Amino acid sequence: MFVGYYGRRRLKTLFISFVTSLILVFIVKKFIFSSHSDHVNIRKQVSKKNISKSNETLKQRTLAPLLQSAEDKSTDFLSSFKFTNSPYLDLSSKLPLIIPIIVLSKASNIEIRDAIRRTWGTDRLYANTTIQYKVLFLVGIDDSLLKRIQSEQILFDDVIQVSVSDLSSFVAYKEFSAMLWVRKYLPNAPYYIKSEDDIIMNINAVINKLLPTIEPYMKKSLIVGWFAREHPVDRGSYQKFINAAIPPLTIDLNYAMNSLYIITSEACDHMLDFMNKVNNIMYPGDPFITGILREAAHIEIKNLAKSTEYFRYETGNGACNEAFETNPKLLFCTTISSSLSSKSSTTHSVSEYFEVWNTLLNQNQILINNIKQ
Repeated sequence: MFVGYYGRRRLKTLFISFVTSLILVFIVKKFIFSSHSDHVNIRKQVSKKNISKSNETLKQRTLAPLLQSAEDKSTDFLSSFKFTNSPYLDLSSKLPLIIPIIVLSKASNIEIRDAIRRTWGTDRLYANTTIQYKVLFLVGIDDSLLKRIQSEQILFDDVIQVSVSDLSSFVAYKEFSAMLWVRKYLPNAPYYIKSEDDIIMNINAVINKLLPTIEPYMKKSLIVGWFAREHPVDRGSYQKFINAAIPPLTIDLNYAMNSLYIITSEACDHMLDFMNKVNNIMYPGDPFITGILREAAHIEIKNLAKSTEYFRYETGNGACNEAFETNPKLLFCTTISSSLSSKSSTTHSVSEYFEVWNTLLNQNQILINNIKQ
């Protein structure tokens, strides 16, 4: 009797143990699978975040400085330009009124800048010492020359460095930054003159002949320059860029020659204001400031190419001295390009500044002597 009872009891115990084991195995498997799935999901999420972060970083590195997404604020674009001025540049005085001549220069063109300082770029006072035309060099970023530029800024107060690459393809950004710098640091300047470091300027002719003729227009929203037919904006390579800023037009846009042009403060304000409405601007070229942006902001032009006055310039390419000897009324002459890497070409270009300057000084002295007689 007891034998059968204990036998049934052991069988029942074995059955319960077997069922319990099955349940434990099922629970353990489910836990392991769930943990593995969570681990895989976490790894996927982390991987997605890392990929997304990497893509975003790559995107930020490859986009041009002026490229903005639709979500970006325009103020972020304007604030992306950082300027480093010479510690000795003093712009606090109200008199004399400083009229800046912004000369775009590459950081590597140290000898060219020094030649300009010692020739036509010397600071001058006019209008009974109430106006000062001051040459300021705007250079971009060249990592190999950062210390050299800092040293130059300690020696001279005329070098401004902007946080834009010094590559030639970024020249339009530097032109825009020149406008931004003038309105930020010299808000009382009625206009500024933009130039390049590969020209030799007849500064007396520019100040005494050119500027007085356009003085009555200086309170207008105006750009003064040579807007010729040979400077249209091509609606091929610039098609997307133009349409990003302004609607497609049935006519081509004209833009000014980059060697020298003048922009009034009113025009600067209108163009800077228009930039607050623009997004997705990519790869601007030479036509940006005086062509596309000018047209979009409805800025007037005074075309010196069609002026009744005799405003001439010469593309000298190494023969500027002869050009000024032939025509002393030239406003400026372009030298051998300062972007040339050849040392002999750079040396010849530097010597040309001094040769031309001596010629201009002699011509002015002859003119003064004739007036006295």
